[in-house]
Amino acid sequence: MPRACIDTDQDGYERALAGAPGAVVLPGGTPISMCVRRVRTDADLQNLGAVVHRVAEGLAVRARDGGNARAAVQLGFLSAAVSRGAARSNGISSELARRVETTGTGVRERSPAVAHALNEGLAAGAEHG
Repeated sequence: MPRACIDTDQDGYERALAGAPGAVVLPGGTPISMCVRRVRTDADLQNLGAVVHRVAEGLAVRARDGGNARAAVQLGFLSAAVSRGAARSNGISSELARRVETTGTGVRERSPAVAHALNEGLAAGAEHG
């Protein structure tokens, strides 16, 4: 797995996601989906999963509870990028993808604007994540 995936902290992932729905890359140009795709060990998965899940939870709270459409775009991108990477992995990352996806539960119900933003992020992350 590229070092950027596990060397980047929560703030670094959030800074990268600030570019969503446009380009989102970690330091060194590493896409989030590549991190997930290249997980090979339980330790890698645990380290990556801890950071990515915390980021997703924070974004979900801001989107769902605060009505923050920007956070919804970022959450959608992150969720789709993780799912994209997990689909191309050896299966070890599928639980992480499911966990990140479920953090968004209830976001769509916040408002039409937040639902639209989440969908925009999901589409961008699926294509470029």
